[in-house]
Amino acid sequence: MIIVLKPHSTEVKIKEIADITQKLGYEPKIIKGVEHTVIAAVGDERKHQTLEILKSHPSVQTVLPIQKPYKLASREYHPKCSKVKIGDYYIGAGHFQVIAGPCAVESYEQMRKATKDVYKTGVRIIRGGAYKPRSSPYSFQGMGKEGLEILQAMKKEFGVAVITEVVGVTHIDLIAEVADCIQIGARNCQNYHLLEMAAKAEKPVLLKRGMSTTVNEWLSAAEYLLVNGCSSVILCERGIRTFETATRNTMDVGAIAVAKQESHFPVIADPSHAAGRVNLVLPLAKAAIGAGADGLIVEAHPDPVNASSDAAQQIKSSEFHKFMESIEPFIKICSQK
Repeated sequence: MIIVLKPHSTEVKIKEIADITQKLGYEPKIIKGVEHTVIAAVGDERKHQTLEILKSHPSVQTVLPIQKPYKLASREYHPKCSKVKIGDYYIGAGHFQVIAGPCAVESYEQMRKATKDVYKTGVRIIRGGAYKPRSSPYSFQGMGKEGLEILQAMKKEFGVAVITEVVGVTHIDLIAEVADCIQIGARNCQNYHLLEMAAKAEKPVLLKRGMSTTVNEWLSAAEYLLVNGCSSVILCERGIRTFETATRNTMDVGAIAVAKQESHFPVIADPSHAAGRVNLVLPLAKAAIGAGADGLIVEAHPDPVNASSDAAQQIKSSEFHKFMESIEPFIKICSQK
């Protein structure tokens, strides 16, 4: 439930109500606005004494029930759009970012060329997988620790921020030493133990939607991050699995709009994984921007034909400026809404 306090409530009154909430069996989460303070009472409303009794408290304006499984992720708890800081750069609440780089880190030379090319176009957050979750055990699994060292070198030379994926709990600490943001991929969207452990790394988390995950399940997965201490979450729509085979996945642009209405998180899109082929990346990126996305994460490689993974969907990094020029008018128009 959500407890809305009266304007300009004192710290003493806020603590008093938080203490009552805790005694009733809930965990109070406090968020302070300019005038109002809101307390989210996290817990099972079916098992604990109702908080309706707080309506009679002189410092409480109202008590609102939230029946959704995600409390802290909801707009009721946090009405305004959140922004997340990755390195020195913000996403959300009016800050649009394009994140770009190769699917996987393959060598120092490959990563440096890709970073240099996309950096020239204005990209300041770089993606690149040091560890790769692959459907086949015979496919390239990433360079591991050596890949992280290459990403660290890119940060040092170009001053960029880095996003890379964690595929298991054993890699979290190692990745957190380099990454400015930890990515949870589609296969691990509902790996709740991994979500709990990643939250404790004290880094922003980019949570990709699972290939068969509903929006409700996606936001509930984000709730795992929040209740375990990660307050900086970015949602990423990357396409879902449907009967359609014309694209690698089906880009659910409606889910972008729904996620932004239901939650306060920044929502970005991955048109590369949705498209599966490079000639569809730009149209899907435009559609995502039109649906209200706060950013894009796009694959760019110096030599896509010879890429170790996802060759068909990666934009040639030397031509990435064309992609950026094409989406710029859409970003400007949508930012004026």
